[in-house]
Amino acid sequence: MSSKEQIFSKALLLLGELPINSFTEGTTGVVASNRYAEIRDAMLTDTRWRFATGKQSLNRLTATPLNEWRYAFQIPDDVLLVIRMYPSQGYEIYEDKIYTNAASVEIDYIFRPLEPAFPAYFVEALAARLAEEIAISVTNNVTLRGEMVELAARRRAEAMHKDAQGRPNVAIQSRPFIDVRR
Repeated sequence: MSSKEQIFSKALLLLGELPINSFTEGTTGVVASNRYAEIRDAMLTDTRWRFATGKQSLNRLTATPLNEWRYAFQIPDDVLLVIRMYPSQGYEIYEDKIYTNAASVEIDYIFRPLEPAFPAYFVEALAARLAEEIAISVTNNVTLRGEMVELAARRRAEAMHKDAQGRPNVAIQSRPFIDVRR
């Protein structure tokens, strides 16, 4: 279980810097408070992390949308990215609403879990990504940033591999090219 400060401190340690106790501590705390949230959210939405994926039925709004759509649904506050909508129909997202012609909607989506819920592999990948992003502003060392770029890429790949274990592979059922040869 990690907090924001602990994750950011891991990034600082990767850079050879001292850890912080809060986001208000000196220059490093200012960098942390300005960069942490956007880097965390960018990392959460750059792939479909199983630990940050949810399903939910949406509430239909009473107001009818303008133009081609018949219904509007409220997107919950914790949604960072809508992945898919059921039933599979056309839809568009405007502000914090989904417009569609379906009378009821369920979505698969990426949400922002609290830091204590982050698995260890994601914490390590996020810390490496943070180190990559803040390397120059904290250390002013371009060479070190290059090393952090490589480390962040490696840790992200490892985290994606571990996270993928939460969804087993499904065998291909349709084989039209093989069936034609018989």
